[in-house]
Amino acid sequence: MGLAHCPLCMGLAALCVVRCSAHALLLWRLWAPPMGAPTVRLRQASC
Repeated sequence: MGLAHCPLCMGLAALCVVRCSAHALLLWRLWAPPMGAPTVRLRQASC
């Protein structure tokens, strides 16, 4: 029996793909600086 054995499982699989891609997009936007934005460097502590 495969994944496509009922519409409910297909809907849940599609929802899982949407959630996973949304999380991936959030992580990508968190790590990648926006285009054209100046790079921000953290100041190093002078200890």
